[in-house]
Amino acid sequence: MRTFAAVALLCLLALIVPVQAADQITYISQPDEVYIFLNDVAFAYDTITLPGGVDVQIALPATVFETTLMLREDGQRVTSYRLRRDTGVMLEWATGAGDGAREVTLEYLMAGLSWTPRYDMTLNGDPADSADFSFFAEVTNAALELDTVTAHLIAGRVDLSQPVDDMARATVNQYIAGYDEAGAPAGGEVGAATIQYIYEPGSLTSEPGETLYQSLLQVALPVRRILLWNAETDPQVTVIYKLKNEANLPLAEGVVRNYQNGIFIGSDWMETTPVGSEGSITVGKLQDVRVNRSESQTALVGVFYSYQHQVELTLENFGAQPVTLDVVDRQRADAENLMFSAEPARETGNLLRWTVTLAPGEKQTIQYEFQTR
Repeated sequence: MRTFAAVALLCLLALIVPVQAADQITYISQPDEVYIFLNDVAFAYDTITLPGGVDVQIALPATVFETTLMLREDGQRVTSYRLRRDTGVMLEWATGAGDGAREVTLEYLMAGLSWTPRYDMTLNGDPADSADFSFFAEVTNAALELDTVTAHLIAGRVDLSQPVDDMARATVNQYIAGYDEAGAPAGGEVGAATIQYIYEPGSLTSEPGETLYQSLLQVALPVRRILLWNAETDPQVTVIYKLKNEANLPLAEGVVRNYQNGIFIGSDWMETTPVGSEGSITVGKLQDVRVNRSESQTALVGVFYSYQHQVELTLENFGAQPVTLDVVDRQRADAENLMFSAEPARETGNLLRWTVTLAPGEKQTIQYEFQTR
């Protein structure tokens, strides 16, 4: 909270407009608190103390969403104010009469502040059963000066693609709850917000054009390696690590940079990972195992079916260690009379799954056939 005397405010007046009378105050809004979303939107909260009975001009950030502004004096909404745009976005009103001080609060959404989760994972071994995991918040400021501002980082987004307009329609749930069409909400520039979690990095100080990096988590976490060959789409076996989140924070979706044996081995997108759950991180391809899928088709004559299909999945381990991997293929929707050399587990989406263990130098083949009309 800031209290301003008339003499102290004269320095600020030169930045905006000159003083026109002794009872006029001009101020540049500098938030005390900001809630920063992932997609270049922030909710700002600014509190100041002003005398009563004065004309006030407050310069708002140029990136403010004007229709989201809420202005209060001593906790009550100000019922009459105006916005001028000839010198930026200027808020004007007269504080309530009386000699006492007024606690004035401004709340608004603005563009130009955003944050991004940045993750680093160093695998301890090959294969690894643990990883050193770092979580940094990358805060990008393209809007305004932040001076020891209390910041909250929201793992979520404000929907800018579908703003709330004057003809907003009720949702199904609003109709169920009882909806009076005459009371439709007023127009706005932004739509709904999704909030998964709010991180608390503390206070931030930043100038426009700066990018800040703030550590939120550094911890060793358990991991387990999964080797997966998707025979339908992939010419190689994929190496995926499942990271168990045993930290005290959920992990927002974001890119994980991966390191092993002192070198960078790639990046991958990790889904939102609540505490106690596992996130999936692809770290590359398995070079020591070669795989191949082949399918042949033979026309059938004089029978009920038109074609006979034969599929062959071949795997060979050229490494010095045994490997166990999952093999998946997708059954055609029109396939009938399937026969397998090794029975697969059947999963949602017509997936067929086999678990295969290959000794060093071993080669295995999975075969199946089916007919189509």
